Amino acid sequence: MFSQRGGSMGRGTGVAAVAAIGIALVAGSARATTIASDNAGNYSVSGWTNGSDGGTGFGAWSLSASGGTSGFGGNFVGNPTPAGITNFGTEAFGQFANSDSGAFANADRSLDAALNVGDVFSFQWAVNFDSNGAGNKGFNIYTGGVGATQLINVNMGGSSTISINSTDTGFVYGTDPMTWSFEMTDATTLNVTATPRGSGSNYTGNFTVGGAPDSFRFYAGNLNAGDKRQQYFNNFQVVAVPEPAMAPLVIFGLLVPAVLSYRKMRRGPQTD
Repeated sequence: MFSQRGGSMGRGTGVAAVAAIGIALVAGSARATTIASDNAGNYSVSGWTNGSDGGTGFGAWSLSASGGTSGFGGNFVGNPTPAGITNFGTEAFGQFANSDSGAFANADRSLDAALNVGDVFSFQWAVNFDSNGAGNKGFNIYTGGVGATQLINVNMGGSSTISINSTDTGFVYGTDPMTWSFEMTDATTLNVTATPRGSGSNYTGNFTVGGAPDSFRFYAGNLNAGDKRQQYFNNFQVVAVPEPAMAPLVIFGLLVPAVLSYRKMRRGPQTD
């Protein structure tokens, strides 16, 4: 009797073990995976040029700039600290475009693949002074390639207001970098979150989109002169989290054979 009970307990423990393994396998398969990343540290001070392609998971940079008739415009890798930016290290991508109404700088790039549902695209963006006057700086998120269908525009014009698709984010003045994240929560919904420039609350919003993000542009134009008008950005990343829809089926498939075997052993040998 003791032997039979002991055997049953062992098999019961085996069922639990199979269940634990199944859950562990599913949990392991749902871990986030970094599929794209890049940062300014992958480029020398003079190494961020049109066509350069550091990091992984992105296409080459397309950089363009003009000083207009008498101004200055450009893209660079440099230290954001002299611009009054705090807690952002000493190396980031930056842009200037000043002293002429025709001055501008654009930095365009594509992802190797559009975001899937559950993927998160993120980066850090830092600004200090506003753009002043008619100037603007910020970034766009596109689907269909740069310049195709614009999904998101985040802009800072001639005031401290930072807007997203022309709606105030509510961010107040600050000099810390903001972390902006974009997640496809389903086939037509893009969730956007951002940390503030210092004090204040995070921003979050859902946007109905006709396609998944696959490219972006950082832009600056007609800014007033001075380092503190420049914008900085860095630490690009795309993270994929596999859909957990198959988890219950996986666990069920692992458990059923073990449970049936356990019940059969409890009943003992069957006779006609």
